[in-house]
Amino acid sequence: MAEVRDHALLLRRIPYSDTSLICHFLTREHGRITLMTRGARRAKSPFRGALEPLYGLNLSWRPGRTGMGTLVDIERGPRLLGERHDLEGLELCSVASGLFKEGDPHGYSELLEAMDIMRDRPVASSLYCGVWRLLELSGWVSSFDHCWICGREVDVTTSMNWHESQLACSGCARGADISAGMRRGITAHLQQANVRLSQHDLSCWRKMIQDVLRQHGVRSLSSISQE
Repeated sequence: MAEVRDHALLLRRIPYSDTSLICHFLTREHGRITLMTRGARRAKSPFRGALEPLYGLNLSWRPGRTGMGTLVDIERGPRLLGERHDLEGLELCSVASGLFKEGDPHGYSELLEAMDIMRDRPVASSLYCGVWRLLELSGWVSSFDHCWICGREVDVTTSMNWHESQLACSGCARGADISAGMRRGITAHLQQANVRLSQHDLSCWRKMIQDVLRQHGVRSLSSISQE
């Protein structure tokens, strides 16, 4: 079959045999794909130094007749996150791997946008910002200014409730209190990197994100320790 070329982001590398890898990518035009990268674990493989997460990639591959394709060529482009965000960036890719399944046409631009918001955020909150943006773009969470159940706008001075992975007004559900200050703070932090969040608000936000991920069967943020 004819070779295909596209921009991509690496999600996962899985060892296969003694010398090869199975790699999962999000591509700009072809969505999520899985490719066999033969010989990629050999010391002199041309793939070895290029198959890195957190970089923009240019791929060429040969589609399989019935399943997995085969990587033919790869060029590594610019690094997308600074080294101080390495751990958080890898965790974000892991979450994206759970959000976007094989054959899903989406994911590439969403992951790029999530990395973009992480880039200038403090390490302590960067992962939460990135994952929240992924969840927003996937339609799993919404803004903090209205009830996610009835859609009613809620005044910025009013507390809301967190109930079964939903931000609810007092008329729709009771649950953990989400203060007006926390709602304003997270919204501002997502918009401006210089806005800081308290440790309490970060902890509450982390719990909300974990609830949403568990609700949809995606691994939670267990590998990132709380600051």
